[in-house]
Amino acid sequence: MSGSKLGAVVPSFCSFLVFEPSQTELVMSLCRGTGWNVRFIPDPSKRYKFHKSGHSEVAQPRALADFGSLGEGETHGQLLVVEAERTEANNIIQLIRAANVVVEGFPDQKYGNPSGFGIPDDASEQSSIFKDIFQTNGFFELFSFKMERPVAVAMAVNAWSDRRIVYAIHKLSKSYETEAITPWSAHPRYGQIFEKHSGEFSDHVRSSIAINLAFSAIEEMNLQVNSSREKPRWLDDKYTWNPIVLKDIKSRLEKVGINPERTVDWVVRGDETELTIQPARDRFSDYGDGQKVRDIEFPLPDAIHACSYLRNFMTAHAFGKETQRLGPYEVYNVQQVARFLILSICGLFNVWTRNLSEQMALQLRRDEC
Repeated sequence: MSGSKLGAVVPSFCSFLVFEPSQTELVMSLCRGTGWNVRFIPDPSKRYKFHKSGHSEVAQPRALADFGSLGEGETHGQLLVVEAERTEANNIIQLIRAANVVVEGFPDQKYGNPSGFGIPDDASEQSSIFKDIFQTNGFFELFSFKMERPVAVAMAVNAWSDRRIVYAIHKLSKSYETEAITPWSAHPRYGQIFEKHSGEFSDHVRSSIAINLAFSAIEEMNLQVNSSREKPRWLDDKYTWNPIVLKDIKSRLEKVGINPERTVDWVVRGDETELTIQPARDRFSDYGDGQKVRDIEFPLPDAIHACSYLRNFMTAHAFGKETQRLGPYEVYNVQQVARFLILSICGLFNVWTRNLSEQMALQLRRDEC
């Protein structure tokens, strides 16, 4: 425990989130902006060593005796400590972790999602916990470092005041944890890596859950296409947009700072799919070859509609014959649309740690003028 508010002692919690020492000023600045009380202490696990050319990691605590000491020019990482009541501390820590999954577009399968661990004020108790608990199997492995984690902190900070964005981040993170392919495996240079679908019933359920969660994240942001029997989405059987419905989704995108004219690559790989999303647009991506890479360039409203088509007709209700045609690429597409919307609404699309550091340095120079 540490700190005080009107005489009350505020608990301190180990987040298990390790940062490179050069990132701590940036992270502290981000956290102060939203009123989070955080501080950094030397990483008690001593799992990571940082140097000019990168970092190294000790895999097992028993290896600390041989590899834990610092060499010339090396430093250990810095551990983020959150000072708040337990529920708020866990909300902060878990949101940063979920945001990290969204930033990377892939689940953190290696480290899991631990809650905060209370740190006592007493120095001897701290020392005992740091050595006898944090440097032992089961806890040592929870300490994690991610180079782009400051972007996740920025996402969590930007979302903190809006509960719907918080839930959107958690839902998409849980979707990735349910089913995901690595972003690099969807690059067109690799063509089709995965089977288009599986014959296993449990796979159909898992894919459906992942799609439902990702689309629900879109709904949390209120960026779904709104239509009804009285206000249909299409004017005719050629799938011409109802201008009233199209104007509505475009205006909501613009309201949160997203260009509705932006296009999204919808990944379609391998032989012509048995699963056709209506409307079937024929605007193929420039890098498609028409054989192994059949990716489609969707305008953003069409991409959001495609996500809702999969959810409404294949995953949200009792399964039909089309559900078994779902596969990893359909899951990836819905996740990527939700990811783009979350990153954009948080002002972080194509923003990386180096960009945040440059922005902070520029702000500091302005403040000095």
